[in-house]
Amino acid sequence: MEAVESSIPPLTPAQSETLDLIRLPVEERITHSSDLRAQTLLDLEKATIDLVDYLDEPLWVSKHQLQAVNGCEALYEAQKMEPFEWRLPMTRGQIFHKCVELSIHLNPGRTAFELVDEAFARLIDRNDGLADFLTSISDIERAEIRSEVSSLLQTFFETFPPLRRAWAPTTELPRKVLLHGGKIVLQGRFDLTIGRPDDLTAGRVLVELKTGRAVPHHLDDLRFYALLETLVVGVPPSLLASFYVDAGRVQIEAVDEDLLASSLKRTSNSLIRLMELRLKRTQPERRPSAACRWCPEAADCKNGQQWLSEAEGVGVW
Repeated sequence: MEAVESSIPPLTPAQSETLDLIRLPVEERITHSSDLRAQTLLDLEKATIDLVDYLDEPLWVSKHQLQAVNGCEALYEAQKMEPFEWRLPMTRGQIFHKCVELSIHLNPGRTAFELVDEAFARLIDRNDGLADFLTSISDIERAEIRSEVSSLLQTFFETFPPLRRAWAPTTELPRKVLLHGGKIVLQGRFDLTIGRPDDLTAGRVLVELKTGRAVPHHLDDLRFYALLETLVVGVPPSLLASFYVDAGRVQIEAVDEDLLASSLKRTSNSLIRLMELRLKRTQPERRPSAACRWCPEAADCKNGQQWLSEAEGVGVW
């Protein structure tokens, strides 16, 4: 191990900056109470108990459902009716994440182009919807994806610190929480984790790797992941980090019990709203935003049309 670690080349300024931000000093790490996990689970179940017995099948909830129901509920309901289809921009992130996973575990290492080819092969071998999509695209489209992901991966290698085995890095780490005997299922999959808790002292960093622009709900997504980690492991993460690959920049947030309480409240309120919509006890709220530009309900939505008119300067002097 020592020989491997000593062979790591000097860090670039960007790598050093990122490492300084995501490595929380030991003296700043929080030690939590041993009953935090049980109390958090109890609070979440108490907040959602009134409607859960009316569900005829489990309610599965990920960060995407929470994001959707906190946005325009009419869009959320409309999208549920549309069949999922893979599109070219979506594949870039999937292949990039697979490359990062392989780069940690393959020995000896591979170049960016080699990792992209390996990722393509592994994803096609899965024989799922993404595999079908990747085999259906043209040679030119496949070459463009290879070029884009290779460039992203090279930027990642030059701006994110090399992941040492001593840091216990993991990729695509799944987390699942069953509420009310499985009537509600919370689930997530962490892009990258570094470190681990030390008994009841937080030490794990949750990192989401973003291949697009920064948007406000990225923070909410990570706070939900902090809640999942607490409910599964019993010790919250020490830090949350969104790493924007194109820019080579990281945004971090320290985790304390106030953050967990905020995430618990948002998650509880969202679960109640999702159950109300599932049980048709309420009408979906229409909350106009930039999503109105592609919403299938926009043509018949007064709020959406007004937002679009104002956003495009119609009638505004």
